[in-house]
Amino acid sequence: MVHEIKMEIGNLAAVIHEAGNDFIICNHGLYSNKDSRKYIEMAMLAEKNGMSCVRFDFTGCGESKGDFNDSVLTRRIEDLSKVVEYVEKNYGGRIALFGSSYGGMTAMVYASMHGVKPVAVMSTPYEIHGIGRFSEDASRYDMLEHAARIEQLLVMHGFKDELVPVEHAFRIYESGKEPKKLVLFNTDHSFSHDIEREKALNESMNWFRKHLHI
Repeated sequence: MVHEIKMEIGNLAAVIHEAGNDFIICNHGLYSNKDSRKYIEMAMLAEKNGMSCVRFDFTGCGESKGDFNDSVLTRRIEDLSKVVEYVEKNYGGRIALFGSSYGGMTAMVYASMHGVKPVAVMSTPYEIHGIGRFSEDASRYDMLEHAARIEQLLVMHGFKDELVPVEHAFRIYESGKEPKKLVLFNTDHSFSHDIEREKALNESMNWFRKHLHI
């Protein structure tokens, strides 16, 4: 039975699912939170595969403290850094990053800056527009350049994504370093189709197992 710990890492509300030395850290999307079903299901899948998982809320999201308007990409990268540092200090082991949409952008930038691998992202844009300060801050980061520095990148996207055209997935994949993989699914931006979401999570776990040598 997995040991589930609810805690705070600085101002961030987090849930740590202890099931092994290696960790998957989940990064939720702009308007989402750690309790999105894809992250809960990822934690359950990690347990079955002998890995631990961290779900956390970025600043101003879910149960975390702070103002949501401050939760721009730069701040989220800082938030992720706090979580990674906590895991490394208290658990050791290896780390994989999993993220969706804006959380995928966060995971990619952090991974490229710190050499973290493997990485799996879904529904992730390489640029965003029309979301005020969130777009303005994100424009500071060239996502394709960051993708070019990431090894072991899995890119997943839905054909029916109503928010981020599938072309974004192609551009990110093309920019990534080998080994890399692109998988497309018959679903929407949130991966709300249960079977397609299950396929994507299993694809992610297989990617993590392969590259973490579980």
